[in-house]
Amino acid sequence: MSEENITAPELPVRPRPLPKIGALASPQHPPSAPTIGPMGSLELAAYRADWRASLRYRLHIAEVAAAREHELLVKKLEEEARVAAEKAMRAARKKTAVRAEVHKAIAANSRTQEEEPDEEFGSFFTRHRPRPPSHPVTPARAAARLLVSRMFDSRPELWQAIRSSAPVVIIDVPDPEMLDRAVAIWQDTLFPATTRVMKVGASNSGKRDDYDIIYLAAKERPQPKDRSARESEALSALSLALPLIAISPNADTHLPEVLLKSQRIRLTFPLDPVTIGRVIRIVTGKGCRELLDAQTVAPVTLVDLIVAIRFDRSPSECLAELRRLAAEKLERKRGRDISLDELHGMDEAVAWARSTIRDLDAWRRGELPWSALDPGACLVGAPGTGKTLFAESFAHAAGLPLVACSLAQWQSADEGHLGHLLRAMRRDFDSARAQAPCVLFTDEIDSFADRSKLRHAHADYVVEVVNAFIAHLDGVAGREGLIYLAASNDLSRCDPAIVRSGRLNRIIRIGLPNACDLERMFRVRLAGRLAGEDLEEICLLALGSTGADVERITNDALRFARHADRALELADLRRALVNREDRDCSEIRRCAVHEAGHVVAEIVHFGHEADVRASIVRSGNRGGATVRSKAPPFAGTYSDYQHRLQVLLAGRIAEEIMLGEASHGAGGTRGSDLQQATALAAAMVGSLGMGGPKHLLFFASHEDTDELLSYVDVRIAAHAELTRAAEACRSTLLEHRAALEAIASTLLRSSRIDGISAADMIRARRDIEEGPI
Repeated sequence: MSEENITAPELPVRPRPLPKIGALASPQHPPSAPTIGPMGSLELAAYRADWRASLRYRLHIAEVAAAREHELLVKKLEEEARVAAEKAMRAARKKTAVRAEVHKAIAANSRTQEEEPDEEFGSFFTRHRPRPPSHPVTPARAAARLLVSRMFDSRPELWQAIRSSAPVVIIDVPDPEMLDRAVAIWQDTLFPATTRVMKVGASNSGKRDDYDIIYLAAKERPQPKDRSARESEALSALSLALPLIAISPNADTHLPEVLLKSQRIRLTFPLDPVTIGRVIRIVTGKGCRELLDAQTVAPVTLVDLIVAIRFDRSPSECLAELRRLAAEKLERKRGRDISLDELHGMDEAVAWARSTIRDLDAWRRGELPWSALDPGACLVGAPGTGKTLFAESFAHAAGLPLVACSLAQWQSADEGHLGHLLRAMRRDFDSARAQAPCVLFTDEIDSFADRSKLRHAHADYVVEVVNAFIAHLDGVAGREGLIYLAASNDLSRCDPAIVRSGRLNRIIRIGLPNACDLERMFRVRLAGRLAGEDLEEICLLALGSTGADVERITNDALRFARHADRALELADLRRALVNREDRDCSEIRRCAVHEAGHVVAEIVHFGHEADVRASIVRSGNRGGATVRSKAPPFAGTYSDYQHRLQVLLAGRIAEEIMLGEASHGAGGTRGSDLQQATALAAAMVGSLGMGGPKHLLFFASHEDTDELLSYVDVRIAAHAELTRAAEACRSTLLEHRAALEAIASTLLRSSRIDGISAADMIRARRDIEEGPI
């Protein structure tokens, strides 16, 4: 009979002996054929049992609601009768005294009835009151039973092996929610109630004849101290030569190694449109007129099924809710609607992304093994340069789900204890494995400090965290379908074991965008607005900004226009970019002199003046800036490094020359002139062999400034190099003082200057001072 004709009463299910697993149908009770394709015997049995249980629950809810409605109606009628009796008694008091006694008796009798309700009436409701409601059939349980049944229905040779030998059946269930359901339902779904099951690790004192099958459920990774015991327990279980079923998120990391070495059968089961359609039919009692497409189902998880599929909804409402949940996930992974073509200023990263996507497509077609791909990279750049945005855009372009995580996110889990952190870390890695093929992205990877440099009291805690993270990286490295991305602001702070080859094969550095890249970024975010306007001035003012700055500036400008109830104008961008000027004349002049010093030193020592720009417009936290759109030739000689030191110190030296003393504007923060000059000098004398009395000694990586400066010899030598660079810079600026003053005047007048104009001033003033040859 068709599934629409299945009735509520439960048909008797006869116990099935182990050798006849799967033989559920009988001539007296033929299996129903569901509307959504054929089912095997195990899946059909699970489907029918859950459908009937769901029907009984819905009927039970309806009976409870009807009984409640009837009870409320009876109480209402009783209340109306009581009110009428009291009204009659008040009227009766006006009559003769003889009748008053009668009324008292009636009233007393009425009170007695209130205190002692009619036993027959009460027993009626006691007899007919519904039993307490049971739990509904959840979509999670129904889906798990259907999928587990289907796995075994589709492998008839597996049943033959279970009957005739002792196979090891490994079931990988990466989704934590699905794992819990699979562990709970596998025995009742697959085997009769009379099947005798032994759990690995339990007291195994019984004889082999006492059991029919062995099972192991490993939800957590074994602790290192417990691995030996787990291996021994698994060996003991295998020696019984009984069928063994092992369920875990990932057999390679969760199960004893001896099980992996044995001849085994591995099964996995993702959700699919047909299963979701059958789950809706079970829970709601009504069939779906249509199924979800595979693309919509791809991001759906068991939690989504629980949220969307309820017995009080129609199938169309359940499908609509699932589509909404899937669309929200798709929207979150769209990379803020920025495609790879629209990512500017990160050419190397985009090139890697395109190459990886091509290889990924070939892998999907079966033309390439996964080992041929380059599935790991670390993005290194200043905050706001678009590292997270790149990961989102890459995942969207590759058509893969993105699992984003960070140490800060894991530390915020629960109460932040070590166990809570490690559990949250494992959950994200397991989630990525469950969704493979997938992109796993870890932000701020430099939070995992170098274990060899830990000296504080909490070093053991940090070492545990870093060790666990490295173990998880080893679990995803080379695993088919997992692409791993990481991001760092300062890779020198990261434990070197994390970024070695085999874990993160490629380091991609992302710098600040030049003027051309900035214009492309603005055009992308303006989305066609100001198409006919020249953005050169805006881009020059924005030099030194990051992609995040461009997004903030654009959003601010759009908000200004929106609040003014008009279309966006170029002035809105300028207003969003340029802070309100609240500096006095002396501060502005000092800023102009400072930037003029940088301009002169930059052009004199490195040339290529067309790439140089300077501005004293206040933007963000900056009072001014001198930038290059393209790095000049740099051979890495001692002279090159000394010239770079002079450029970094030139702003401060120019203030001393023209204003008598320097201000604090050259230092105070990371990224300031003094910080960069100090880092460069320390690298020269402690890492690069470019100076100092012990220039052939290597103390630390050139990127690890803190480590280098921890050595007294490096500090002394670095200070000597800075002093030498400051004196040389002073001589250079004094030599070009006229040009220095002219450039500062131009900055005061126009707020900005380009390198070509500045170079003309330098040459002109030099020619005037030198005179005719």
